[in-house]
Amino acid sequence: MASAQMVWGLDVGKCALKAIKLRAAPDGNLELLAVDYIEHEQILSQPDADSEALIATALETFLSRNDITDTPVVVAVPGHHTLARFSKLPPVEAKKIAEIVRYEAEQQIPFDMDEVIWDYQTFQEEDTPDIEVGIFAMKRDLIRDYLLHYEHAGIEPAAVQSAPLAVYNCAHLDGMISDQTTVLLDIGAENTDLIVASAHGLWTRTIPLGGNSFTDTLVKAFKLSFGKAESLKRSAATSKYARQIFQTMRPVFADLVQELQRSLGFYTSTHRDAELSKVVGLGNAFKLPGLQKYLQQNLGMNVDRPEKFNKLVPAEGTKVSVLKEELLSFSVAYGLAVQGLKQSKIITNLLPPEIARGVVWRRKRPFLGAAAACLLLAAGAIWARQVIDIGELNKNLGDPPVIASAEDANRLINQGASGTPGDQARQILAAAQKLRQEYNAVSGQGSDELRNIEDILKLQQDRGLWNDLLKLIHDALPTPQPPLADADTTEAYRAAVEAGGDALKRSERRQIFIERFSSRFEPNLDDEAVFEGIVDLAGETDVEEFEGENRYGFKVELTCRTPHHGRVAFVTNEFKAKLRELGRVPERGFYINRIWLTRGEVLLSSAPGPGARPPATRAPRTRGRRGGRGGGTPRGPQQNTQAAQEIVDPVTDEVMNADWEFDVVFDIVLEDLPESAQEENADEGGGTGGDED
Repeated sequence: MASAQMVWGLDVGKCALKAIKLRAAPDGNLELLAVDYIEHEQILSQPDADSEALIATALETFLSRNDITDTPVVVAVPGHHTLARFSKLPPVEAKKIAEIVRYEAEQQIPFDMDEVIWDYQTFQEEDTPDIEVGIFAMKRDLIRDYLLHYEHAGIEPAAVQSAPLAVYNCAHLDGMISDQTTVLLDIGAENTDLIVASAHGLWTRTIPLGGNSFTDTLVKAFKLSFGKAESLKRSAATSKYARQIFQTMRPVFADLVQELQRSLGFYTSTHRDAELSKVVGLGNAFKLPGLQKYLQQNLGMNVDRPEKFNKLVPAEGTKVSVLKEELLSFSVAYGLAVQGLKQSKIITNLLPPEIARGVVWRRKRPFLGAAAACLLLAAGAIWARQVIDIGELNKNLGDPPVIASAEDANRLINQGASGTPGDQARQILAAAQKLRQEYNAVSGQGSDELRNIEDILKLQQDRGLWNDLLKLIHDALPTPQPPLADADTTEAYRAAVEAGGDALKRSERRQIFIERFSSRFEPNLDDEAVFEGIVDLAGETDVEEFEGENRYGFKVELTCRTPHHGRVAFVTNEFKAKLRELGRVPERGFYINRIWLTRGEVLLSSAPGPGARPPATRAPRTRGRRGGRGGGTPRGPQQNTQAAQEIVDPVTDEVMNADWEFDVVFDIVLEDLPESAQEENADEGGGTGGDED
């Protein structure tokens, strides 16, 4: 990032916008030129809050109060959206560090490298050869979404830094970090950034507890709205119900301490030579009475709250009252401005390269425009002179020669032209034009064939999908009892059935047979018409779909049969649940979004099972052969009972009239399983049971 005389550090949090403008002073301090604090009308995480509008309003207010023209702006992204990984490098030459870190990042970052913006920082203590590297990354789409707020407001960030790293830069420059290891604790609205810091490096973790956790507890305990509970929390010290309020919030205090102890325990187990000396509390949550004392008693360390920033010297006329009142929430903005002035320990930058190039281009555009105008003027003068010269030359030349074929053109070029220099030039030019015409005619041939080849190759792109899908369906089928599962021939299967006795009688066999498989491509699986009218036979009400829009893929229908007497419960728990589980594997390239058990009927029986069609819609099925579905003459119930014929299993010669036939319908979405669905899928149990027939 280019050096700047003045820099804005801008931190848009869940509760307020914090901004600070600094300039380096000759004495080594930082001159405070401006400070602004704009509290949102609602906390962004409130259920009824319009976060987009609230952020836009805060940025608009900030720009109306402050002039950022020609002043670089450094912004922060939340710590819980960034990934931080730390590892030690082997002893290598300095020029090879970047290559090794690239390899290490590919191993540590659990996403495709094209999907993330990442940077790294090396740490090394004096007089030691050991080098530790910190790799910091954030998904490209998250950064882009976050920077849209600034883009809409007309703000072009010069750098993007993770909030915990900005806190470290603030503490490092301002002298909050002692010779021993210091714990920086920045408690925000939703999350707490824990930074274990030393003069030479850091380790960080984001804990999903913050000021809103206390508010939510009050909401549940006192049946208040979020806004009233927030006001009650802020006035707890002076409220006549202070004792009840703090007693209600006590479990959150305990949870916070437990998470801190667990994180610090992990750090000390991996850094055995580290001695944790003190805790520095930051964030407005530390205004809660008793929090500082509670942490100090339970962590066994001194917990300090800074009363001022030691390195800041207000410029003449700068109002610092806001900074004094909200000092604890300004550490991120302070650290961002420090990095903009190139006085920070951490210099990583998560600004996407394409945006950085755009910012540089727009700043250089006036100069480039002037240079382009000069070049255009010079080129125009050259062109005008060329036109004049060509006009004078054409006056003294005759008509251009006519060249009939490419052979004549080659002969003319190889043997040389005759006449005056002007005539020779025209002859050579005519020959070159003829050869170019021949070349264009030849190069255009075969384009149709190339397009056909490309179309054929496209047919092969998804050829592996069906193998994977068929294997998924096969793996979801229930495993039969061991004698049947081990039978790999017709004779072996028949022998296993005969030897199994009552334990393997037909109604006890845990088997499902696939009778028919069909699929149809759907350009928009979210269109309600694709699955209109489908009702799940098992009575499930949790047929939920993951969030998406205009997803495309396939609608798949299976017609299956089972002899098992459990029917609905067996199919739902053993097949449908397994199909759902296997169909939601991350990073496979496709996933099952919705699945239904849509039809069930006994093959031929006087007593239809649940969901069976009326007998009048069934065609008679004869012994030894299954008739087509719905192809017979309609019959009434008495005729159906009287004319019922046996349907025989061609392998075991058993009557299979009581076998249950059913349909399963599901969709295949051709994309990776959404991240928001992976945790839901990990906690999801088996299928929902139904009533047995």
